Amino acid sequence: MSAGSNAILPYYRRITRLFVAPGWLLTSVLLGIVFSIPLLLVLLRMFLPGTSAWQHIVNNLLFQYTANSILLCAFTGSIALVLGVGTAWFISRYDFPAKKWLSWALILPLALPSYIVAYSYAGILSFTGPIYGTLRNLGGPELAQALYFDTMNIGSLSITLGLVLFPYVYLPAKAAFELQSASIFEAASSLCNKPFRIFYKIALPLARPAIAGGLFLVMMEVLNDYGAVKYFGINTFTTGIFKAWFSLGDLEAAIKLSAVLMLVVGLLFFVEKRIQRSRFASNTGLKKSASLKVNGPRKWLFTVACLVPFAFGFLIPFLKIVNDSWISWPRMEGTRFGEIVWHSVSLALVAATLIVVLSLVFIYSSRINRTLAGTLVKRVVSLGYAIPGAVIAVGVMVAAAGAEHFLESLAHAFGSVNTQILFTGTIAALVYAYLIRFMAVSVNPLEGNFEQQCSNLDEASRSLGKGHLYTLLRVNIPVLKPAILAAFLLVFVDVMKELPLTLILRPFNYDTLATTAFEYANDEMLRESAPASLLIVVSGIVPILLIHHLIKSK
Repeated sequence: MSAGSNAILPYYRRITRLFVAPGWLLTSVLLGIVFSIPLLLVLLRMFLPGTSAWQHIVNNLLFQYTANSILLCAFTGSIALVLGVGTAWFISRYDFPAKKWLSWALILPLALPSYIVAYSYAGILSFTGPIYGTLRNLGGPELAQALYFDTMNIGSLSITLGLVLFPYVYLPAKAAFELQSASIFEAASSLCNKPFRIFYKIALPLARPAIAGGLFLVMMEVLNDYGAVKYFGINTFTTGIFKAWFSLGDLEAAIKLSAVLMLVVGLLFFVEKRIQRSRFASNTGLKKSASLKVNGPRKWLFTVACLVPFAFGFLIPFLKIVNDSWISWPRMEGTRFGEIVWHSVSLALVAATLIVVLSLVFIYSSRINRTLAGTLVKRVVSLGYAIPGAVIAVGVMVAAAGAEHFLESLAHAFGSVNTQILFTGTIAALVYAYLIRFMAVSVNPLEGNFEQQCSNLDEASRSLGKGHLYTLLRVNIPVLKPAILAAFLLVFVDVMKELPLTLILRPFNYDTLATTAFEYANDEMLRESAPASLLIVVSGIVPILLIHHLIKSK
């Protein structure tokens, strides 16, 4: 063999190794394109000429939507940042009463959808609620009237959202603090004995990338929210999309507003990734930092500091929901409540199953091919979670209408066939939107667990003559069972509580627990919304406890 052939051989082997499974790669690329179409259509339609409704929004409402959305993100993010970072530092750094219980109890607010917590506090703080009812009984209507203040404003809503969303910051911050080496704090303590200075100068900068990731999720949840902002009367991008579509009857205006919101999300995503790049080596390979024992009465201050966010973020609204459900449950007899429960559960089961299966396809294809296309597709399909549900719903509607128009053109060419309701307003379109929205919820944890698996498992299976599908089904999936179960449960919960996307795309007269709770609350029937809210909350608590048990048992 010539010297030139010897030089080319390594590159040839590398190329053939990269394309060991072109069928898997082609499948993942085609699926990635299918999932990208709705969002691409929204961006492309942004450049079409605007309608009169869009001009009205630009001239009179766009500034208000932008300002309210930014303020709500800033206020909520600040509250979530303080609560999440503070509790994470206390839990990871100090040893105090009830620490072990609080370390997982602080995750429970994630089981409560933000709009349900907003409804609960609106009922608690209303003039007819329990607080002012007690004041009227103690001091008469005059005392209650004198102390009453309106809570239906952006400040109160920010506090409410911050109380329920702070675990998004708490979880990554706690993990980052626990990975920091003891030698760093020992060196810092020898130079400075002020705990706050050590936290501010050493621990906080080291954990900054993880905290930024959690804060980004908080802002995405705020931008996605519709039920809470609608009930509190705050005009944001999401409420604007609904008004443009359903009140003004202009889909083009809704599309353009969705595109603007996508640009805002893209800007936040860019900032978050820039912060993520500035990583620090928080783990030096030495021993982990041990918890500091707190003695005397001061130890109870740490307990209270962690107990307050749990109480206001989960316990109080949960007890309010349980109480209202107990009172209003007899009125639910004779309604379609059982059918509504089945709608929610069946949708969540179907969507979660498809998402987990497709996630395994994307991850395994990228794993065995090691190509830029496979990696890019895996990243593209994971972007849906960063896009508000209302935007995805608009994109799916546009894609469905385009597909129906195309099929109708074909039908006219070959005969008269009605194709107007093949996709729009169907369960298939709704599930398709769920796939786009929540794929990242499954891909991210499964990808991490795939990386932890030894690649020799795949190679050993292939060396025995087994195919890729056999290797995935008989080697990888059995090892990944806990991670697959966790991903399935996370997607199941997110689908159960998803509101704006479901409101837009659901078939006519097709209600879920989320839409039922919203409609009752929107009609000022907060107690009647409680049974649906309670089932959503319970469906979220059970997976959180199960996932905590799986993590603890490792």
